[in-house]
Amino acid sequence: MMEKFSDGIQRRSHTLVSSILLCSLSLMGMLLIVAAALASVLVLFWVGIPLTIALIWKIRAWAGAQRRIFTDRLDTPVSNPYRPWPRGSLDRRALWLIRDPATWRDVAWLGINSTLGALMYGLLIGFFAVGAYLIVQPLLYLFFFSDGVRETLGNVGFYQFDSVAKTLMLVPLGVLFGAAWWHWTERLMRWYAGVGAKLLGPTAAMRLSAQVSQLRESRDDTVDTAAAELRRIERDLHDGAQARLVALGLSIGMAEDMVDTDPEGAKALLAEARDESQNALNEIRNLARGIHPPVLADRGFSGALQAMALANPLPVTIIYKVTGKLPGTVESAVYFATSEVFTNITKHAHASKVAVIVAYVAGQFVIEVQDDGIGGASAETGGGLEGVRRRVSAFDGTIDIDSPQGGPTTVTIAIPCQLQDSGADEAEAVEKTNFRRRSRKSKSGRSKRTGGSSKKGPGGGAEEFSRAHDATQS
Repeated sequence: MMEKFSDGIQRRSHTLVSSILLCSLSLMGMLLIVAAALASVLVLFWVGIPLTIALIWKIRAWAGAQRRIFTDRLDTPVSNPYRPWPRGSLDRRALWLIRDPATWRDVAWLGINSTLGALMYGLLIGFFAVGAYLIVQPLLYLFFFSDGVRETLGNVGFYQFDSVAKTLMLVPLGVLFGAAWWHWTERLMRWYAGVGAKLLGPTAAMRLSAQVSQLRESRDDTVDTAAAELRRIERDLHDGAQARLVALGLSIGMAEDMVDTDPEGAKALLAEARDESQNALNEIRNLARGIHPPVLADRGFSGALQAMALANPLPVTIIYKVTGKLPGTVESAVYFATSEVFTNITKHAHASKVAVIVAYVAGQFVIEVQDDGIGGASAETGGGLEGVRRRVSAFDGTIDIDSPQGGPTTVTIAIPCQLQDSGADEAEAVEKTNFRRRSRKSKSGRSKRTGGSSKKGPGGGAEEFSRAHDATQS
């Protein structure tokens, strides 16, 4: 009971602060309305044009503050409704600013909030102030107010509340005001925030337009990525395997000419041709592995992630919370995206350890990669993380980078997908990988920590990973 009451006190205090902030913004909105009226008159003399543009920026900033309060304090998410900023001259940008429909929706909300909003917030704050004052008025009269102040504040026209005993008669009225504020303030503010979200947030047409733009950009990125991949495959085939096969044909042809006159030389050429064929085969295998790694087909993503961690020079801890199997195309994209993140950490992070958490949350396959490096990572153009963003965007996926200077860095990849039910296969793949890792450690004597392993004796790594996996599942 006390815990519930304490939670209510905390929420109402939070709401009171929000109402004070929003009331201040409403009063500020009145000043913006006066400035807008002045600018509309000065437009006739041209000097009002830059003033109007500056005023629109102020109104946008004012509306942005309202959105943040609605989102952070009143649990009413309001996203940014503005169209992307265009390229070009200052005149073109100013024209875009005026033509943006969201600008005039902000202006409409300015008029509504500066009248209806100011009235509502003023009443809410007034109810709280009057209720609080009437409740504590007896104490104020008893300990703080002088006789002159008592006579002035206690005179309500028809009765003189000029003593502590008389002010006690107003305490029930103060409780009534306080109860009304306690019961209605949060409901009214959430309702009003919902009204504001309809004007300050994007409309259905805006959301559809933004989604179309995102899909168009994703399509262009996918086409460019596919074209670059085809060029890479063509270049690798032309410069690598094709050249080796041509040399192989020449060696066999020369051996064919020399087989009667110089059998030993022909044997040497055939031996070289055999080595060349092996090299060509290895290059073709590496090329095919770059298109779709065989480890994905053999062991699924969990096993491929374990193999990737084994090959990483840094100690990697893996917590795998997913029991289903990814679709093939998503699995390949996630594999290469994670590999690129690992490569970026190895090259630039100066980290000493890496942790990977894999989960399936709200219809999204989520991979969180953390390192204790120097931080400062970003998805800059041409960088590895930008390539990850382009790769996952083809599946409506997102990448979030939290990397302050000095570290640590957390890269979160989320791709919406539907898992296939194959939890037993995934668990078996993880166990097989742990078994291979234990075998390698026992043979080589290395103490590299991978997939939750530690120096706790034989099999300690697999047991620790299993305990972590069981704990997260439970």
